[in-house]
Amino acid sequence: MTGSFQIDETLKESLEILFGRRAERIEKAARCLKVFAHPARMKILCVLRVGECSVLNLSNYTGIEQAPLSQHLSLLKDRGIVVSRRSGNYVLYSLANDQMSQLFEMIQEIYCKD
Repeated sequence: MTGSFQIDETLKESLEILFGRRAERIEKAARCLKVFAHPARMKILCVLRVGECSVLNLSNYTGIEQAPLSQHLSLLKDRGIVVSRRSGNYVLYSLANDQMSQLFEMIQEIYCKD
């Protein structure tokens, strides 16, 4: 029993050293990754991986109605996964950066192989 306690304390100290100053980053990463855990958002990301897209086109491609689609896009934008820009009367959405594209590509390779 004493050996277990020492291992637990050693592990706890190691984790504190490893994660102590990174706790905020870890929390941010966890919040971001949770966003991927919704089928509608996965559809959105599949489309945006090809290129930027308006809400209307995203709705047509994904079959998601505009109101819930806008909510999903807002969450994706809040988590830094997508960005938007205005072009005339339209707001165009795209993946925030190449790393997001690569992350989503890895998820597809693992879970969406035919």
